[in-house]
Amino acid sequence: MNEALKSTDLLTRIGAIRAVQEAPKDEYVQALSEALNDPDRLVRTNAAIALGKTKSPLAVIPLIRHAVSDTDAEVQSYALWGYRQIDYAKASPQLVELLISSDNLAMVRFAANEIRQKADVKAIEALIQRFRSRQLYTWNDLDVQAINALYEIGNITVEPLVKSLDDPDARVQVNAIYTLGRIGDERAVPPLAAHIAPANVEIRSRISDALIKIGRPAIPELLKLLENNDRDIRWIAAYTLGNIGEDAEVPLLKTLESRGQKSAEEVIFALGMAGTKASFAPLYSIYGTTKDDSVRAWTTISLANLVPRVYYKIADSKNVGQFLDSLGEQLKPHMLLNSETLLGLGKIYIARSLAMPKEQFTGNAAIAVKCFDLSLIEQDNMAARAYRLFFSSYLKLMTSKSPEIMNYIEKDFADLKKDAEKAEHKKEIMLVTKDILNVLRSAYSDRNFSFAGRFSDYAGLCLSIERFLPEETLPKEEGKRLSQKEIAKLHSDVEIVQARVTTLIERLGASGDDDATAQALRLATEMAKIDTGAYADYRIAESCLRNIALRMKVSDEEKSDLYYKILMIGKNGLPQIEAVVDQMLKSLKPPAPEEPKPVVEPVIEQPVAKRSHLVDYIIIAVLVILVVTVGVIALNKLGYITLPFQFPISWLNR
Repeated sequence: MNEALKSTDLLTRIGAIRAVQEAPKDEYVQALSEALNDPDRLVRTNAAIALGKTKSPLAVIPLIRHAVSDTDAEVQSYALWGYRQIDYAKASPQLVELLISSDNLAMVRFAANEIRQKADVKAIEALIQRFRSRQLYTWNDLDVQAINALYEIGNITVEPLVKSLDDPDARVQVNAIYTLGRIGDERAVPPLAAHIAPANVEIRSRISDALIKIGRPAIPELLKLLENNDRDIRWIAAYTLGNIGEDAEVPLLKTLESRGQKSAEEVIFALGMAGTKASFAPLYSIYGTTKDDSVRAWTTISLANLVPRVYYKIADSKNVGQFLDSLGEQLKPHMLLNSETLLGLGKIYIARSLAMPKEQFTGNAAIAVKCFDLSLIEQDNMAARAYRLFFSSYLKLMTSKSPEIMNYIEKDFADLKKDAEKAEHKKEIMLVTKDILNVLRSAYSDRNFSFAGRFSDYAGLCLSIERFLPEETLPKEEGKRLSQKEIAKLHSDVEIVQARVTTLIERLGASGDDDATAQALRLATEMAKIDTGAYADYRIAESCLRNIALRMKVSDEEKSDLYYKILMIGKNGLPQIEAVVDQMLKSLKPPAPEEPKPVVEPVIEQPVAKRSHLVDYIIIAVLVILVVTVGVIALNKLGYITLPFQFPISWLNR
């Protein structure tokens, strides 16, 4: 029969399939499944009917494939009929397997819809089981297929996922948190918020990301966490609210108003990320009046985050200008301003330099170059590289007296041209760059070149390049999966590096360098992303290590060696990170163990026996009697009184 089902003769195949329909057996499922791919629609239709009559769970996936993607509508209809003949309880494991293994989105959504319609909790739990550690323990390894499957099933997975938040396997917790955030159901908000307090730093970070994805429904619970006694919990809540965005602005402003300036740093910081032009006035008021250095520092960071987004919408240009005047000197690496924000600040300072008197444009242009530098430290991007080169070259040419300065500038432009070779709009970038370089050459050859007067034209030419630059984004979290062997090696390598990074965090913390410690914590988060196997970008790790090296108190030679090794991270990956961290640990002495304090034996006072009050009275009475007796005898002896008796001792008498 199997041979007949595979016959090259059409009538023989159809006859065999109809015969199987009369006496369906599991042994024919494989041949019938292959018949579903037959070019003849009649063969496919009869094969679907025959597979339905076998009621075999092995027919589930072939039938679903043709139910959703067959080119013939009638075949689709019969394939769906065939699938419906199979008992759902037997089909469920096949649906789970399809969700995990199939790349066909239509089939995945069909299977997810079936599980959703049947409220199949067992299938959902089977998918959650895929989160568990296998062989090597990987507490932060995202099982992308299982997450995608649960996401497709949707809201009925929320309750089982919430239960998984208490699973002892941290990998299950992390994946459950991520999936709840991706689904975005507001029912997940209270349990996620409740799990922030007992969680470690990594889990808290994952919960924060999930609540940011859920968005507005998470705001009330996060506002409650702003009142928590634990400072770390308050900052997690503030960071999350800030990233939720404008929806959080009004409740944050109300919270700021009710608190006042006291203990409001985290609210101020959140408004810098979530605020609109409405937040500028209250924040600037605090900036101008507070006497608390901590509050002023956080207000500076908050306004620096806010101003690039709303600069052209704020009516109070005077206060905005005063803030920008004072900000320039305060800008430094890693003051919680991201690359995009710093790039925006740089362009604002360029715009200010155009509007300033000629004698003041240099200062604003110099601050702009500083912003572009800081933007590159946070994340390498072509726009910041181009602007830093263009405007710093202009300033160098304006101020330098070296006859070789133009040669140095042209060498710097060579690097930008190499980058342009890889860009989509290569021709346009090269033309703009050529025009900019021609302006600089002309200025170099003309001793009377009006740098201040021509800066407006030059800046306009420079800024025109941005529309041709590629949008550089970090790799997506979900990408190509590694093989099992590659994943095992990756986890092993990351585990080794993570252990060293943990030691680095401890030593930097013991040294009291909070900024360097923050960079090391950020590095630990990057290592967690790299461990997913779908993320292979080392730029942030390089930036963290570079800034730790910058703050280390080591010789210039050793610092230079560290910088070189950090530059090689992009080429060598994890082993190079390990080498850099090892060298840092050698330079950072472990904290000296505290000397045990000498144990002082407590002095135990011996109890003093209390004298009875009665004994005291008797002694006093005896003394009084003796005094009186001596006095009477003396008076009798001298003749002042006469006693009615004689003493037996003669010298006591008169």
